[in-house]
Amino acid sequence: MTEKYLIYGSKPSPYSVKVRAYFRYKRIPHNWIIRGYETNQDFKKLAKIAIVPLVVTPEKKVIQDSTPIIQLMESRFQERSIIPKEEHTAFIARLLEEYADEWLVKPMFHSRWKYEEDQWDAAMRIAEPFLPSWANKIPIFNRLAHKQVASIIRKRQINRLWVTSSNTNTESQIEESFVDFLEHAEQHLQSRPYFFGLRPSIADFGIYGQLYQAWSDPTLKKVIESSYAKTLEWINLMQHPDDKGDFEPWENLKQTLMPILTKDIGDVFMPWLQANNQALISGENFLSVRIKNKLFEHRIGSPNKYHNKSFLKLLNEYKAIKDKNKLNVVLQESKLTDYITE
Repeated sequence: MTEKYLIYGSKPSPYSVKVRAYFRYKRIPHNWIIRGYETNQDFKKLAKIAIVPLVVTPEKKVIQDSTPIIQLMESRFQERSIIPKEEHTAFIARLLEEYADEWLVKPMFHSRWKYEEDQWDAAMRIAEPFLPSWANKIPIFNRLAHKQVASIIRKRQINRLWVTSSNTNTESQIEESFVDFLEHAEQHLQSRPYFFGLRPSIADFGIYGQLYQAWSDPTLKKVIESSYAKTLEWINLMQHPDDKGDFEPWENLKQTLMPILTKDIGDVFMPWLQANNQALISGENFLSVRIKNKLFEHRIGSPNKYHNKSFLKLLNEYKAIKDKNKLNVVLQESKLTDYITE
């Protein structure tokens, strides 16, 4: 019998559901362990930092961070690959995953902790696993404890809105960027089940983590269900994704993927990322950049160092590509060359 991987995760965590969907698709034997009251001590013994997902391999190696987890599993499990065969298309898929992990998280987190209905809905869901099982036997105590734990989580997360750049100056741009992406995704998914064809790519898993969470919250659920039927169909498909065929060549994908590359990544994500990374290098704790001719200003702190580290890893993957000719044409057409270079 194949020894199973252990995934410590949380259903309200975008990166946890991203990894869980990936393991399901790859048919990798695993146990999904919800981090909570009963499992938190085991998690703390394993974790280098207090974030999920955390994967324990059969040989007891511990991995955190969704992208390295997926990349390691891809090297171990060759079948049902999530990497497009065309090298330039594969990099574009990886770039979309980066965009999802580092930018799409902003509108999701902003909406979840900005609006009161969303705050309580998410806080109650996050709090539930941290209640002791015996509390269910005392309904009144359970309700009071649940509300109290949720209240603590709600207050903490509201105070962390700044981590995803959310403030009164940026909130309209963050919300607009989400709707813009939904418009582009909806158009692109009209003629295919997944973003890169008939099977999910690494981009699908990254985007799914954020859109599933957005759809789980009251405010963005209404937005998605009101106007984006194909995207909603894709979200449901990604909960248990399957292989329906092969990836499409770039020429088939280009027409409807280009708006995501140029408008969502090129006009929004990359200017912000470049400004963030430059501010970190110069030791600034405040970021000011024009995004679509509007000032986007917020304070930054140590958590944002991860964005720089993650992007440098992406650049190293770009540098490792031997023949960049086709990829460079795509980057030039999408006006991303200034951001992704040797």
